[in-house]
Amino acid sequence: MSVRLTTDHLETIRQHGERTFPEECGGLLLGVVENGERVIRDVLPLENIRKDSRHNRVELNPLDYAKAEREAAKRDLGVWGYYHSHPNHPAIPSGFDLDHAPFVEWSYLIVSVRDGKAEEVRAWTVREDRSQFDEEEIINA
Repeated sequence: MSVRLTTDHLETIRQHGERTFPEECGGLLLGVVENGERVIRDVLPLENIRKDSRHNRVELNPLDYAKAEREAAKRDLGVWGYYHSHPNHPAIPSGFDLDHAPFVEWSYLIVSVRDGKAEEVRAWTVREDRSQFDEEEIINA
């Protein structure tokens, strides 16, 4: 499967990572599945509510997640992914990311932010057996 985002969506993710540097940021990807592709219609930046280790961990408020699901449903969309930043680290998922990936159906985007400047954005999916992430193609539409 692949994930389709607009240039504006990718820029929103990059800017969120730059604003929160040197801490991690996170947000949700709202969209639909069409022809075997997750088509993202909206990117929803959320606040990192984690109290410690914010430089390498992000935690979203469950109430923000519930609100995002309600908003998506009103617009005939679903939550089809999650993004977060890796300050001064590559856009490659960690073991922690794998352990905390809630759904195998989602796309997981990571933006690498080096010294306050967003670099690459890469997308990943979790294998059905949850053994590892596999890279997923980002289609810029």
